[in-house]
This record gives sequence, C-alpha cells and structure tokens, in this order.
Amino acid sequence: MSSLWHPEIISIVHKQRGAELARAAANARIAASLNTPNRVERFFIKRHEGKVTWIDTVLVHRSA
Repeated sequence: MSSLWHPEIISIVHKQRGAELARAAANARIAASLNTPNRVERFFIKRHEGKVTWIDTVLVHRSA
C-alpha cells in the first residue's frame, strides 16, 4: 500500500479539507446576510507547507 493512502494521512487531509469548507461556508453565510450596500472583496492568501502551496480566499467587508 502506498504511504499516501495510509488511513492516518487520509484522516488528516479529510479534517483539513472539512475545516476549509466550513470556513468557506461561514464566509458565504456572512456575505449572504449583508443587507447594507457594502462591498465584499475577496483576497487570495498563499501559504506554503513544505512543497505544497495552499491558496485560501478571504472575504473582507468594505463600506461603500
């Protein structure tokens, strides 16, 4: 069996991806609940872990 398919690695990746999806869902709920004419800008943040680059998106509320 390849070390990439080890159950512990799969569990870690699954938890990390679940946390990322939960953050994205929370940001989407915040953006959807805005009744004011404020802009929601999306910023991209790169973070590096070893040879892997993760690109996260962050929603920032800016007043019009």
